[in-house]
Amino acid sequence: MALDGILINSLTHELNHLLTTGRVDKIHQPDKNTVIISIRKPNKSFKLLVSNHPQTTRFHITDKTRSNPSTPPLFCMVLRKHLEGARLLEIKQDGLERVVSFTFEIIDELGEKAKRVLIGEFMGKHSNIILYNPETGLIIDSIKRLTTSTTSYREVLPGYEYVSPPPQNKKLPTDLSEQDLIKAFLDLSPETTITKALINTISGFSPQTAREISIRSNLDPNTGLEFLGQYEYSKLFQSITWLKEILDTHNFKPTIVFDNDIPIAFAPFELNQFASSEQRTLPSMSNLLETYIGQKEDKNVLSQKVLDLQKIVKRELDRCGKKLNLQYEKISDGKVCEKYKIWGELLTANLYQIKQGDKAIVPNFYSEQQELIEIPLDPHLTPNENAQKYFNKYTKAKIGAEKSKEQADIVNKEVDYLETIAHSLQKADNLIDLQEIRIEMEEESYLKKKISKKKEKAFKQNAPLSLIIDDFQVYFGKNNKQNDYVTFKIGRSLDTWLHTKDIPGSHVIIKNPENKEIPAHVLETSAEIAAYFSKARNSSQVPVDYTLVKHVKKPNGVKPGMVIYENQKTIYITPNEENINKLLEKRLD
Repeated sequence: MALDGILINSLTHELNHLLTTGRVDKIHQPDKNTVIISIRKPNKSFKLLVSNHPQTTRFHITDKTRSNPSTPPLFCMVLRKHLEGARLLEIKQDGLERVVSFTFEIIDELGEKAKRVLIGEFMGKHSNIILYNPETGLIIDSIKRLTTSTTSYREVLPGYEYVSPPPQNKKLPTDLSEQDLIKAFLDLSPETTITKALINTISGFSPQTAREISIRSNLDPNTGLEFLGQYEYSKLFQSITWLKEILDTHNFKPTIVFDNDIPIAFAPFELNQFASSEQRTLPSMSNLLETYIGQKEDKNVLSQKVLDLQKIVKRELDRCGKKLNLQYEKISDGKVCEKYKIWGELLTANLYQIKQGDKAIVPNFYSEQQELIEIPLDPHLTPNENAQKYFNKYTKAKIGAEKSKEQADIVNKEVDYLETIAHSLQKADNLIDLQEIRIEMEEESYLKKKISKKKEKAFKQNAPLSLIIDDFQVYFGKNNKQNDYVTFKIGRSLDTWLHTKDIPGSHVIIKNPENKEIPAHVLETSAEIAAYFSKARNSSQVPVDYTLVKHVKKPNGVKPGMVIYENQKTIYITPNEENINKLLEKRLD
């Protein structure tokens, strides 16, 4: 993430204007990396977010509501003790370094005015948030404590002197002359690229900013310094001057770059290096970071939550697999037990010639050859008792096999259901869809319930997808709950219902209130939707069954999304992602 010194400069300017003179109202720490400081001014209140997360370290105003732990972390309690009620005097960046100080005026224990400084060090995995007393220079506490076991440069612990991160000793772009630039570049290896040279020379430059300067100079960022002459140096300095003017005038233009609606870059100015991509200007730097990182965080949260539920589904599938293996072993034992019945009948037929203690060698009249076989006998039992023993073993094994078959059928149905859950998780592309799946898993006792009934009802109201195909309205679900809703709430008896044959996927309904003949194109397109939103998305010639809704039934006690149907026909279709995407652009939901 390109939170470099240039972007921090733009943020510092923006927040100084909005927040200084405001008073600290509340302080929260929603997670181990993030502090939220509520600052109240006469006409408005703001929430300042400061984060030392290694991937998304930043500071900005936020409007997002975050849940807080029931017991505040220690660092949060320290901040509350020292900063609640304090007045924010200044937000200052150390040159163009990624270090920002928030200076507060407090009333100390003696009733005297004093200062406390909250330092934000926004340096990737080395980021930290530190509260210290500028009058003594001592650290009060930090969100991440550092000892000699983790760093050799400095220790960050309560009561220790605050030492700034090691200086970069680079030139500020506002102080740089063209001759300074040339001299600095000539001191570097000739093979050094323009991008690396700019990063090594100028304070506040990230790789993205360095590439931008190169692109605006009509130079390849990967060009080696050995190929630069006076003309190229002049072009580079012109581009640096363009950036200097932005810093001097604070004429920032918060910009996010998107690729297929996915944010891929941001900066406090337009990025010519992404000239072919969509660029959107946002109203403020805070809004820029909130939007960019918010989308990234939502995606990360979604991915993690999906992964968590997928692990549970896998665990349950593994459990079912072990249970099936056990049942199949018992079923196999039931097949073997036929010999016990035969032995019992052969013994019974030959009781007149077998005495207790004898060997039982008798003709097997169940075989065409009627060969002689020896039946194992317990010498402590009579021949008749041995026969009854074999009949009992046969009966027990047969009953066990029948019960195991019933259990195997039940487990196989559960496997089919879990496969539908797994497929729904693959399709979940937002937190609401995911919450619906979670609620379903809670209701089926795969998870413990964690949400209130009120919230659960709200989540159940998420609508299935719908679109128009040649004047026919088509609905389809994205998970089992939505599938049930599509089939049994939206569907009417003469509507057409579609589903992939023996493959987990969406229920699709073609609404047909006037009972018209459905055109082949509408049927094929609806079948393509069913195939695309199924586990067979990437397959060809996918079988899709279709029938009228009146032929689709949901037996009592079956799990969500599971149905039986009859009078179906089958169409074979190969789903095309491009076709589906064009359809989804016109959807009605």
